[in-house]
Amino acid sequence: MNPSRMLPANENILKLRFPSVYAKIMETTTRMPDACFYEKTDEGERLMIQRGEQSFCPYGDNNPGKLIKRWYDNLNLVQESLYAITGFGDGSHLRYFLKESGSGTNVLACEKDPALVRETLARFDLSDVLAHQRFILGVGELDDAYFAQIQGAALTGVNDVNSVIFSPLHSIDESYYQRMRNELVRQYLVIRPLMEVNVRTATNLQENTFQNLRHMAQAPDVGEMKDEFPDIPFVLVGAGPSLDESIDFLKSVQDKAIIVASNSPFRKLINSGIRPHLVVTADPMSPTLAGFENVSLEGVPLTCSFSAYPEIVSKFSGRIFSWCTYNPIVDLVKAHMGQRPGTIIMEQGTVSGCVLDLSKLFGCKKVLLVGQDMSVRDDGRYYTDDSSYADTGSLYAKNDTGQRLPGNTQEKVLVEQRLFVYLKTFEQFIAKKDPSVEYRNLARTGVKIEGVPYSTYEEALEWVGNSSNKKFADRTQSLLEDQGDCPDLNEIFKSARGYVQKLFEETLSAAVQTEMLPERYAGTNYSEHKEIKKILKKGGDINALIDSNKQFWNFLLEGRTKNELVVYQRILRDISFPSKNWTSVQGNKEYFWALSEGCNWLLQTLEQHISTKETASVSAA
Repeated sequence: MNPSRMLPANENILKLRFPSVYAKIMETTTRMPDACFYEKTDEGERLMIQRGEQSFCPYGDNNPGKLIKRWYDNLNLVQESLYAITGFGDGSHLRYFLKESGSGTNVLACEKDPALVRETLARFDLSDVLAHQRFILGVGELDDAYFAQIQGAALTGVNDVNSVIFSPLHSIDESYYQRMRNELVRQYLVIRPLMEVNVRTATNLQENTFQNLRHMAQAPDVGEMKDEFPDIPFVLVGAGPSLDESIDFLKSVQDKAIIVASNSPFRKLINSGIRPHLVVTADPMSPTLAGFENVSLEGVPLTCSFSAYPEIVSKFSGRIFSWCTYNPIVDLVKAHMGQRPGTIIMEQGTVSGCVLDLSKLFGCKKVLLVGQDMSVRDDGRYYTDDSSYADTGSLYAKNDTGQRLPGNTQEKVLVEQRLFVYLKTFEQFIAKKDPSVEYRNLARTGVKIEGVPYSTYEEALEWVGNSSNKKFADRTQSLLEDQGDCPDLNEIFKSARGYVQKLFEETLSAAVQTEMLPERYAGTNYSEHKEIKKILKKGGDINALIDSNKQFWNFLLEGRTKNELVVYQRILRDISFPSKNWTSVQGNKEYFWALSEGCNWLLQTLEQHISTKETASVSAA
């Protein structure tokens, strides 16, 4: 048999919403589905599952709709959840699930064989399913792209993830769908808090960036040191309780390795006579400042994102290395200065993850983890004795909930959910490492990290050998000495400000016009009224304005607008009127208000932080 071409309606939506799925389908080329096929009947084509010489229809031989209804009626669904449904099949059970489930129920359709999805989309118009706001599609290998779309569910407030088994399709490969469920849970544990923080702190991220530009616009990018130190060991220092017993070891390697710490263990190191070669911070909020108070910062360079807490950035002004994982503000600045985009560093909930990624960026072949317990010690402690956590009394865990996992020197240690996410972040990163890179873990009381064998201090000292970090010290000093003045920020943002101003005027006007429409227009007999059509056209015009400059739109989106659009998406799912056009008009109204609020906030923020007067004073300084 020859593979079939997907229906254009399906293919177009697939390309737009699920490009990674489309790519996997294209990679199947001429391969037919492994365990399924379509047979022709008097009623049309139906899906069949092949079992040896036998075959059967997963939806039954008599009344598929009745079987699907019985399956659905036996489900115990919870609102505001994401359900992974095993098997794409012919799409009929997915369509029924979407139709009958509530507006807060999201669906991840999971299918092992992309060739089957191709054959199904060649026979049935499933464009309504593919385009559905609550529908997500995962196909083939269980990679990051498979789960990327669950970010949208996380943004709209999904509280839980679970799987729903459609037995006939699940039985094709039960082990695959079990792995899928486990990976979905793990991915969601990582993604949900990140997305929540991303939305909650979106305005802080932009405000911080604007304030930090005067100190960081010309700061050297960490990428300037890419792959330059393969012969120097890298020491990643965390704030776990095992740090307290690691001080002598750190003193002995202070001239042999690159010691990098986050803000949490920084005070412990300084007060112990250890000056790290870099200190890293990423959190945009004020509590992270506590790690830098009442302690000397002299001679220590800071490495951070542009959205780091401004008071910390100002303390290190002149000796900062930057990275830029995703920040449209910085993209505009660097493009204006003719510089390459900023280096991307992994940001996944723990600043230690950023430090781990720096070790890879620098090309270090030996990486030691010190104080990375990622577990609660038997006496309840999970932080070093000299940190801001000790000041607030939070160096001890308040409960003993979590998982008991293998330890480095103990049979089992307690790992709380937050620490478990950190652990899995480390393990996932290390699983993808260059085979030439070696890791060692010195946290005696910590959890075992897959791929990182535990070492005693004596073993680690022998492993480090007689290396020298002088090359790193000289390189960082030369980069920090070669910095220019902050450019004219007002000039840089002039065009972007004009884009936002025009969009604000258009959306505010459209929102007010929509609010003033009389209630009688909600009737189906008014569906084609000129005022209704005028508002619908206005939505198209505003989208065209948005699309006129992708860079400026991202600049706007990554602040207050992001939160406003999340609220809009939650409101939109519950807007329903007999008149489809009136439903669209009411959705447009919420859309207009969301955009106008976001535009207004950004314009005010630009006025506060990027003004002609302020720019002149920065240049003069």
